[in-house]
Amino acid sequence: MKKIFFYVIVLSCLALVSYKAFFYLDRQSEQEQVSLNKAVTRLNDGEMAKICPGDIILRRGFGFFSDHIATTLNQGTTDVTHAGIIVKRNKTWCVIHSLSSDVTNVDGVQIQTLSDFLQYSAPDKIIITRAKNSSSAFGNTVAARAEYYLKKGIPFDHQGIIDNDSEFFCTELIWKILEKDLHYYNDLPVDHSARKKFFYSMAQMYNTTHYDIIVNQYDNRNL
Repeated sequence: MKKIFFYVIVLSCLALVSYKAFFYLDRQSEQEQVSLNKAVTRLNDGEMAKICPGDIILRRGFGFFSDHIATTLNQGTTDVTHAGIIVKRNKTWCVIHSLSSDVTNVDGVQIQTLSDFLQYSAPDKIIITRAKNSSSAFGNTVAARAEYYLKKGIPFDHQGIIDNDSEFFCTELIWKILEKDLHYYNDLPVDHSARKKFFYSMAQMYNTTHYDIIVNQYDNRNL
């Protein structure tokens, strides 16, 4: 019995070390790509002029984990991997989003300037969407709710448990605001397995059933 317990402990430690090593190497790979692409403009002046508070920004990130998300949670050749909500603070565009402490220094809902957020995006791989047929006042309300969850310090949802409002992964924060807080959509899945499939999909964030496409750096035929 002691031997079995010993092996379980050893295997658990090896699993933890492997997990941490993967994300360490992933972060190193990401930082290399960020440095290589630092001088590349991500959004031009025309694209920047279209942005409003409350818009959803989608990017294709760097690293091994982003590669996995890109191929499994999208449709067609669109391969975005992360999403956040655009807000404006003191005339500066920012993004409120949720990330794991495995890939950033903050666990959960956090804020970055838009320029910093874009540094972690592959060039020409950005989509900006807006709740379909929404007003500027509604967009401001979306931004205010994002600020609310930032202030609350909601941690990252490491286990991906949907409909648990105490933790959010990136798209979970957005759907929480639009569906549950503001009741903007009433046609989302109700069945748990269907909701899980829906909320895990990056493709739903640029589905024109629910969003107007404001900026699309991918081929429009892929949406």
